Amino acid sequence: MACRFVVVGAARDGVGKTTFAVNLALSLLKETRGRVMVVDLDVGGVGDVATLLGMTEIRTIGDFVPYVAQLTPQTFGPYIQAHPTGIGVLPLAANPQAARKLAPEGVRQVLDLVAPLCDYIVVDAGAGVDPINVLAMERAAGIFLLAEPTPTGLAATRQFGDHLQSLHFPHALVKVVVNAHDPQSPITREAIAARLGRPALVIFPKDDALTLDAALKAAPFVMDQPRAALSRHYDELVRQLVEKGVLDQLAAVERGKGQQVGGKLAVDVTQEQDKAIEGFMKARGGNRGKGAREMDARTRLKMLIHKRLPEVLDLKRMDREIGTRPDKDKLLRERAEAAVAKVLDEEGASVTDRNERRRIVKEVCDEALALGPLEDLLADDRVTEIMVNGRDNVFAEINGKLRRTEFSFTDDAQLLAVIERIVTPLGRRIDEKSPMVDARLADGSRVNAVIPPLAIDGPSITIRKFAREPLVVADLVRFGSLTPDLADLLRACVQARLNIVISGGTGSGKTTLLNVMSSFIPEDDRIVTIEDAAELQLRQPHVVRLESRPANIEGVGEVKIRDLVKNSLRMRPDRIIVGECRGAEAVDMLQAMNTGHDGSLTTVHSNSPRDAIARMETLVMFAGLDLPSRAIREQIASAINIIVQVSRLSDGSRRILSVCEVVGMEAQTITLQEVFAFKQTGLDANRKVQGTFGPTGFVPKFVSKLAELGIEVPHGIFAPAGHATIPRGRA
Repeated sequence: MACRFVVVGAARDGVGKTTFAVNLALSLLKETRGRVMVVDLDVGGVGDVATLLGMTEIRTIGDFVPYVAQLTPQTFGPYIQAHPTGIGVLPLAANPQAARKLAPEGVRQVLDLVAPLCDYIVVDAGAGVDPINVLAMERAAGIFLLAEPTPTGLAATRQFGDHLQSLHFPHALVKVVVNAHDPQSPITREAIAARLGRPALVIFPKDDALTLDAALKAAPFVMDQPRAALSRHYDELVRQLVEKGVLDQLAAVERGKGQQVGGKLAVDVTQEQDKAIEGFMKARGGNRGKGAREMDARTRLKMLIHKRLPEVLDLKRMDREIGTRPDKDKLLRERAEAAVAKVLDEEGASVTDRNERRRIVKEVCDEALALGPLEDLLADDRVTEIMVNGRDNVFAEINGKLRRTEFSFTDDAQLLAVIERIVTPLGRRIDEKSPMVDARLADGSRVNAVIPPLAIDGPSITIRKFAREPLVVADLVRFGSLTPDLADLLRACVQARLNIVISGGTGSGKTTLLNVMSSFIPEDDRIVTIEDAAELQLRQPHVVRLESRPANIEGVGEVKIRDLVKNSLRMRPDRIIVGECRGAEAVDMLQAMNTGHDGSLTTVHSNSPRDAIARMETLVMFAGLDLPSRAIREQIASAINIIVQVSRLSDGSRRILSVCEVVGMEAQTITLQEVFAFKQTGLDANRKVQGTFGPTGFVPKFVSKLAELGIEVPHGIFAPAGHATIPRGRA
């Protein structure tokens, strides 16, 4: 028979926990004649077990931890000290100070050595929960909570049981033992069950004289006074545990015998529950999705929990109670997890594996409070983009490669709820009248959502993730996106207040590069950023962040990017950064660049520097100004100094492909001069793009401006290997 761990705990100290643990172990020894040990893991009451047994100079877990790697169960066995009755005794440490220094991993390794040597190990755990207690409980065939028969004691025990439930220990694994009950007390068995929310496994009668005498003589009463009524209660409890199979039943709970089918936990869902699920889905508008019987059993269980959750969890009331506390989100999550764990015990009793319970509780809370299946993808640092094409198709860009994931939504209603959860805090809306929206997550990640009738196959979400810590220029150099020489040149250009446009396609890394280049701006500059959905993560102290706003439900209140650019000119900015020029705001941006607001930065969607010029010209025309093409081009040529072209290559990497200087006008054409360029040479064995990035040999005109400002840039960085630089000119 495998070793059975029996863990004895309590909500608080002083309830007779150690007395119970010692006498239970001795009763097990009498009844089974097996190999029984008491392990004292109570950090606050170190040595109490040895004291009750009259043992001194006893070896402890702390003594063995330094040598655990050299020991086996066979070599470890002779070191275990036994009480004259025959039970082994193993305290945690010599004193509380030494106990607190022990790491749970060392304790776990010693328990691994002890387990093969015993049939039963009774663990005297500390009151409450700490990492060492949890370590023992994870091994438990049964967890017994000692409770004193008072209103406060029973309430504390019930709360402690609920807490263990929230830590994903199955409700059926935890049993309550009421200690020292006075038969004359007005708190009857029925009252005890009502206050605990469950019947007690056993209620021990009060016998202060017997327990005190046993403690003074260091002779446990089940051995010293076996005919006493209290001793007989212990013997009866052990017979229940061993002969009637209660401990075996609890051990089966601990092992988790939920049947696995196709990698999913099979949970019996009745026909009535199926009807409840169907009604719940219909009520919440889940018109597109699988019916209850088409779902796997695990999903059906989660839907049952969602249906029951409003009965046990009033989020609005909790929100009012918690108010504006800084840890509000954490508290809401903790209470929700406790409620979900309680419903899981009621609706999914066959789910007894602790890890599986933890996963189900997390998923339900993610779906009820957060972004559901997307939470795991958002937490994965390898993921840079997430694309949801309806409830069943969730794609992610992982390490630069687009892949279909295993995640899915139960139905359209769940997916729509996630979208609402994103846009509502931002004061935005999405409905049939306004079926598209741009938004952002709390970490700055950009979100676009489209719903039916525009999205034919169901709601669609695209999330551009932002790194938890903003990338810096050293990261881009390490990734191979640019060279150290080019990084130094771009830094010099920003510090010299040149106007820079970053050009590239969707997902090419424009915003990331803009964020990195913005970090080169001196800290004493006043910076105004203007975006559709705020993404930039500037670290300078003097930053004003502005964000456009769509019209409200009455169709009024819209604030466009162009409005913000105009307003920013009245805010005394040193720098204006527009996240992306995509409309008539381009004309205001160019005017700002041409009227003393040097050092401005923006991005445009285009495939080459030449296309970027044409794109800017087209955007200016959106303003409805009746300007001739030459006048627009002259504005562009005088406003923009540099165009940086970025691209996402076939292997998923993002690189700067070209850096061009805007030289001026020649006839009707804006003249560009390429200063740096990337040349692809092929693919390696892993299909990674190979190529070289370097100077073209032309020295840009802006070098003279850098020199005037005292910003030195060695001319050698503009010379290709083995070639001299070409004097400043045009290309």
